[in-house]
Amino acid sequence: MRKFGYIILIAFTIAGLKSQAQDPQFTQFYSNPLYQAPSFAGGISGYRVSAVYRDQWPKMPGKLTTINVSADANLDKINSGLGIIALHDMAGSANYSNTYVGLLYAYNVRINRRTYLRPGLGLYYSQRTIDREKLVFASQLYSGTNVQPILEEEIFKRYAFDGSASLLLSMRNSWVGLTADHLMRPNVSLTGLDYKYPIKFTLFGGLKLHKLERLISTKRQTITIAGSYRHQGKTDQLDLGLYWNYSPIVLGIWYRDLPFIKDYARRDAISVLVGYNYMELNIGYSYDFTVSRLVTSTGGAHEISLSYKFEIERKHKFKAIPCPEF
Repeated sequence: MRKFGYIILIAFTIAGLKSQAQDPQFTQFYSNPLYQAPSFAGGISGYRVSAVYRDQWPKMPGKLTTINVSADANLDKINSGLGIIALHDMAGSANYSNTYVGLLYAYNVRINRRTYLRPGLGLYYSQRTIDREKLVFASQLYSGTNVQPILEEEIFKRYAFDGSASLLLSMRNSWVGLTADHLMRPNVSLTGLDYKYPIKFTLFGGLKLHKLERLISTKRQTITIAGSYRHQGKTDQLDLGLYWNYSPIVLGIWYRDLPFIKDYARRDAISVLVGYNYMELNIGYSYDFTVSRLVTSTGGAHEISLSYKFEIERKHKFKAIPCPEF
């Protein structure tokens, strides 16, 4: 009976690898804007480096961690932005991992003094692997010669090229954008089958509200309302939230669900964030409280972000995109 249980477990694990592949998600998706959309590359007045670490569901068996690092620069003389990004994602007790590096480009179209349109493109090279030593095959559980392995033992790596495109409209205190990822639909199956990665569409935007503290003071509070809707394969996700910024402190709260679609609500998490801005350095921490049926089993999700901007004095200073830093 125990052997049968092992076989069922392996079957579900392998099926999951090929049937519902999904991208990693981040609560602080504006802490790594290049992951959100290539159009954010160079969306500052100088240079920027950033890193995000996420540990999701630490109480569940196996690892589910993601590390994302990026750097970008504003090439003002040619109305462009250039960025590089690298991501490493680890999932499951068999160390199923996804690692990729990408080169991003955005072109800045100035509509007026405070409004810009930024089309962007990204090109990526990825590697997906699984640790063979942590797998148990059917041939290892039975001594008979007529039992075939569930997984072809020679297939443990997959390499692929991929691409993305985005469009971002940035105004004085608001922004809206659309991203399409996995345009090349690479084959990511580790079972020898042909499974094309589903295209991911992301619609995002927000509005920043300013409030003067005193008539004679330049220090202001800001409240930013933002949202992001993602569709990939059979999965949909909506994130809605707001940030309160009273420099140097930032507080935020988010709700992840599809609450407005009847019979389709997928309660996931309520997220809280605390951030600190010191000059050009931004540090953030967020925690996801699980509100689904897994509330007692996951341990939530921890996320830490770090970014630094190198500002450059220019004759015609570029108006940075008004989205949050976290």
